[in-house]
Amino acid sequence: MKTNKIIVGLFLLPISGLLSCSRQQEITPQHKTIQQAVFASGNLEQEDEYLISAAADGIIRELGIREGDYISKGELLVRIDSDVSDTQLQEARVVYNDAKQNSSASAPQLQQIKSQINQSRNQLNLDKINYQRYADLRGKNSVSQLEYEKAELQYKASQSSLQVLEKSYKQAQDALQLNADRSLQQVKTQQAILNDYSILADKDGIVLDVLKKKGELVRKGEVIAKIGSGKNILKLFIAEDDITKLSIGQRAIVQMNNYPDTTFTASITKILPAFDETEQSFTAEAAFVNPPQLLLSGTQLQANIKQPGTKKVLVIPSTAVIRGKYVELKNGEEKEIKTGQKSGNWVEVKQGLTEKDIILLPKGKDNQQDVTKPVTE
Repeated sequence: MKTNKIIVGLFLLPISGLLSCSRQQEITPQHKTIQQAVFASGNLEQEDEYLISAAADGIIRELGIREGDYISKGELLVRIDSDVSDTQLQEARVVYNDAKQNSSASAPQLQQIKSQINQSRNQLNLDKINYQRYADLRGKNSVSQLEYEKAELQYKASQSSLQVLEKSYKQAQDALQLNADRSLQQVKTQQAILNDYSILADKDGIVLDVLKKKGELVRKGEVIAKIGSGKNILKLFIAEDDITKLSIGQRAIVQMNNYPDTTFTASITKILPAFDETEQSFTAEAAFVNPPQLLLSGTQLQANIKQPGTKKVLVIPSTAVIRGKYVELKNGEEKEIKTGQKSGNWVEVKQGLTEKDIILLPKGKDNQQDVTKPVTE
């Protein structure tokens, strides 16, 4: 029986040690003096981002782009299956070539009228000579007035006949040319329709996202890819009561989600005048003073835009915040809070906690940073 007690004791020691190690650290919110700043959330974008969409229904035949590819202006990005449009374009070209040939000076219809015109001119010359001869003879009273008038009438009839043929030639030429022009326009229309099946890059840039695959059916208007061009900018969302505190050139301390342990300095470059209904905030833009080596469009970020002076606020360690807006109380309950600016390893609590509340740091977080004092910026 004595031996059994010793064995039980040996097993209890590591269990007790394990429970001690798994215990969460308890802390209370504190009032600290920190540098005043306007807090903003946001994301990284390129100066000019645009979507390329299908301009026609069809199957994607060619898709030679992937995320991260650099593209040049005029480069073919996507080609959609266009067998029907290819056929229609070929048919339109056949019709145009035929119409173009019929409108040329050597076209059979025009050649026939031209031949009639030549014959009419020859006849007019003969009738003119005959009329002049009869006019001379009439002056000498060698022919009768009736014979003279008959020659004159024949001459005028030949003139009228030539004018009718020349007018007929011009009308036929105009009609054939109009038909050729219409046929050419049809070719251009079919070419424009066919061009809708080939999507080219509007400018140099980088492929940010590809939403479709080769062989996939797309409908007109569906987005195929997202393209970015130009400089990288920080898009910052500012609360209504803070927007008046901003000015061009102010410095901001930026922390990006893909660089969680590093901060970067940026400068405010633009303050947009309109309220963003989607984000329910005003928008400002900023540029990095010293950008990180790797910039990825869409990266989420937080920024503290420096303001003159300091302020005393309630803070907790940033590691105590769960899923961006919750903390765990001593009784195990999760409580929602409203946070403000970040200062080093600390974050301001605007609403939801008091100095009397006891909160728990998530397991494994208590020894990862110094939470004994805030880092003032």
